[in-house]
Parts: sequence; structure tokens; C-alpha cells
Amino acid sequence: MTTTTVNVRRPGVRLGLAVLAGSGALICGIALMATSAWLISRASQHPPVLYLMVAIVSVRAFGMGRGVLRYAERLVSHDAALRLLARTRVRVFERLADLAPAVRPSGDGGPLGVVLDNAEGVADRWLRGVLPMASAAVACGAAVVLEWWLLPSAGAVLLAALLAGGLAAPLLAASGAR
Repeated sequence: MTTTTVNVRRPGVRLGLAVLAGSGALICGIALMATSAWLISRASQHPPVLYLMVAIVSVRAFGMGRGVLRYAERLVSHDAALRLLARTRVRVFERLADLAPAVRPSGDGGPLGVVLDNAEGVADRWLRGVLPMASAAVACGAAVVLEWWLLPSAGAVLLAALLAGGLAAPLLAASGAR
């Protein structure tokens, strides 16, 4: 099976918004875990409830923010991917229309199906590959910056762990798969 590469313009602003929304959802998830863990451990000491109010409100805000931002990320990213897919299909059909007199119809739509599957692969590459990795990179970067600001040695450890898990592990897996 051959792969057809189509030159498309960069999706631009919509994909950037999707990365920001996805990163925000990941950051809200991290903050939700940290805040709820602190709230549980602090509440076990039975302080006055007023001491816990900021944490209680924060847990609610991070929980709602995570859901809203995840929804926004899905909405914007799929909109961008479908627009990219539509543009790609139009370009493919325009190129195929120029070749139409020279192409003999096969009756089963085989070559056209392969071309359309390859066009859908362009959208899937963004939705399932680039956007999640970019969102995770932004969220990890924000976590490292915050940790470095709070305690530089812990920030360095977090950075090393994220680099090992995010770069070294996939490279080792790829070299082992060969």
C-alpha cells in the first residue's frame, strides 16, 4: 500500500487553541489531584472549616475547569481537523480530476478509497499524535516552571524525570522494536 502525501497549509490558530485548552485541562487535572490530596490530609487534622474553604472551592473549580477545557479542546481540535480534512480532500479531488481522462475506472473504487484513507490519516495525525504531545509538553513545562520556582532542586528532578520518561523511554522502545 502506498501513502500519498498532500501539501496542506498549517491549520494555525484553531490547533493552537486546542493545544492551549488541552494543556489547561491537564494542568487543572494536576492541580485537582494536588489540591484534593492536601484537602484530605488537612481535613484529617479537624481544623475549623473556614481554614479549608479555599481548598474546597479550588477542588470544585479545578474539577469543573478540567471538564470544560477538555470539552473545548475536543471541540476546537475536531473542528480544525475536519476543516483540514475538507481542504485535503478538495485538493486531492482537484488533482484527481486532472488525471481522470487517463485513469481507467476499476468499478470497486479501490484506488480512490486508498487516497481518501490517506487524506483521513492527515487529520488523524493531528488529533491522535501532534495535539496530545504538544498539550502534554506545555503542561509538563508549566509543572517544571512552577516546581522550579517553589524548590529549584525538585524542579531539576522533575525535569530529569520528564525527559527520561518523555524522550529516553520512547527512543529505547523504538530501538528495541527494530
